[in-house]
Amino acid sequence: MKHSYPTYYNEFRCIAADCPDSCCQGWDVVIDSDTEAYYNTVPSSIGKKLREMIYTDPDGDSVFHLAEEKKCPFWGEDKLCDIYRELGEEHLCATCRHFPRITMDYTTFTEHTLALACPEAARLILTADNAYREFDATEFEECEDYSAQIMRLLLKTRSQAAKLLQTDQPLKQRFEKLLRLAQEAQRELTVTAPLSTEMSTKIYNELEYIDENNRAKILKAVSSQPDLSRNEYALTNLALYWLYRYWFGAIDTLDVIAPTRFIISAVGTVAALAEENSDITVAAQMYSKEIEQSYENMERLWDASTQ
Repeated sequence: MKHSYPTYYNEFRCIAADCPDSCCQGWDVVIDSDTEAYYNTVPSSIGKKLREMIYTDPDGDSVFHLAEEKKCPFWGEDKLCDIYRELGEEHLCATCRHFPRITMDYTTFTEHTLALACPEAARLILTADNAYREFDATEFEECEDYSAQIMRLLLKTRSQAAKLLQTDQPLKQRFEKLLRLAQEAQRELTVTAPLSTEMSTKIYNELEYIDENNRAKILKAVSSQPDLSRNEYALTNLALYWLYRYWFGAIDTLDVIAPTRFIISAVGTVAALAEENSDITVAAQMYSKEIEQSYENMERLWDASTQ
């Protein structure tokens, strides 16, 4: 099986206590069954605390009780992990061990990327050069999981979209052409889909936020008209990142308009957020942590993109 990685993937190193944000705060962490079984055997005070902190949530998942300010109870005052420190990296749960690495399995080939919600990953994603060259050389074998004809179409159109996004034209014009390309691809899929690229503030106001202070910032950004000529290189990389992460979702949905709408809307929102705080990396990472890293939020946005 062929595995493809963006150029920045192997450059990533967790910066731990130097991180300006933390994946140890704000999220419920699901503990896989193998790790939980090991935690039940750990002696001493760390084992006792592990067992005391685990509970079953309404979805039936094992998670940690969060401490004050939605912090992981094992995140020390030195901003380092007590589990890592006392038991070693190999005994972190799968979620903590793998984050921010993302694996996208398409049966006969696999693509990998990093989660934009991690500040160090966001820095690498937004500054990378020609990061996805391996992806455009993807070949696949026919399988029973999906139509080979549709996958060939998605491979071809994703490559075309990537080349279009990397031209020298203003980003707004590139987005207009991207939407037209998506419309042409949609016609080949013979399934109709809505064409508007607007996302209303009403939809974003219905989403869940880790930090309620970010709700107002994102609502303001969604309703604004950002200057896409600022931070154009980073915004282009952001559009490419989301293109390679979400375009192949159409293998199941038969809808390339929805990911296109998301890319154009989300890049515009991040651009507007950056105008407020003058840091495109902070803006992109915050948007991703609040919106993209939540399955529930993305489902709501995706549903809105298909209406």
